[in-house]
Amino acid sequence: MKTINSLILLIGIYLSVQIIGINVGLELTRQIENSVIPPAVENPESTSASIQIFTYILLVTGVLLVFIRFKLELVIRILLLIGIFGGIFLAFWSLFGDYALLLTIILIGITVWKMKNPLLVNFTLIWTISGIGGYLGASLHFLPSLLLLVALSVYDILAVFWTGHMVKLAKEFKEKMPLFFSIPVKDRMLGLGTGDLAIPLVFSVSVLGDYGLTHALVTSAGGLLGLVSLFFYISGKKDVALPALPPIAIGLIIGFLIGLLL
Repeated sequence: MKTINSLILLIGIYLSVQIIGINVGLELTRQIENSVIPPAVENPESTSASIQIFTYILLVTGVLLVFIRFKLELVIRILLLIGIFGGIFLAFWSLFGDYALLLTIILIGITVWKMKNPLLVNFTLIWTISGIGGYLGASLHFLPSLLLLVALSVYDILAVFWTGHMVKLAKEFKEKMPLFFSIPVKDRMLGLGTGDLAIPLVFSVSVLGDYGLTHALVTSAGGLLGLVSLFFYISGKKDVALPALPPIAIGLIIGFLIGLLL
């Protein structure tokens, strides 16, 4: 029964990110098309856009590792709070307009106050990812988004099994900062990185922009099947760290291909 509850929580988090994020992405796509806000990259249709975002992610990861090495925890907290603020504000602005700033301040204030509450942290991260992922997805066409998904999946494998720095980040932030979703699995807590849900959202929103809502939803459903498959695999093992993005990415691509047949 506990495993079923954990699975329901995991599915709920994934679907919340996708549903909210796709709605955010839909609105931000309109804003970008109407030149209200600029896209995150200069050439959304170019493959260079995926390289640009991938490089940015590598730089941010490198900076975090350096700050961890020199124990600059306060600086890390400030930078993460800025990122969280930006993501939540984008999501709230897309959906609630003029109330966005007030709602963002309230949610961040409560989260900082109750940092040890995993459900609250999960709720906050859902909105953060919905904003950031929705914006990046609205800023990318399908091909660069696909390349980014594949490149980051390969990177995820290398970062877990080869360099191990992703595992180091997970252990460092597990109890100190809201950077991972917490999913109770039997006698332990499964940590799901924000990137493991943000990048699939980027891909779903880019599919939405180029192929329409139905295709995006089918693509998203494929990603969910990949995530559920990973959950059942890892729930039977102990003390194992596995990259979550590759199986989700495979599911997304299969879902996209199925969408082409509908």
